[in-house]
Amino acid sequence: MNIATKAALYNALLFPGWGQIYLKDYKKGTAIIVAVIAAILSILFSVIQTTKTLLKISPFKKGTVTLEAVVKLSVTSLKQLNLSYISPLLLFILLLWIFSMIDAYL
Repeated sequence: MNIATKAALYNALLFPGWGQIYLKDYKKGTAIIVAVIAAILSILFSVIQTTKTLLKISPFKKGTVTLEAVVKLSVTSLKQLNLSYISPLLLFILLLWIFSMIDAYL
């Protein structure tokens, strides 16, 4: 297996940008990794804010937290997420992932 194929596999299987790091293109690899992590953290922040809002509306009573209640809260918060905000971020991550695989292979 040649070095370009290994780099593309690192991108595909590990994380976008790892292939560039493997090929010693540190600036491009770091830029891709930072962009993807920023998008993931932005999505995570949105999920946390939605969950906080739902907990303020209907908080858990002391001693009544069960797995069923937590799962129900999780499902409700996922339904309440703003998909017009999250969808472009997911598309951005996907496009960066594809770009990094192709770039590492070439």
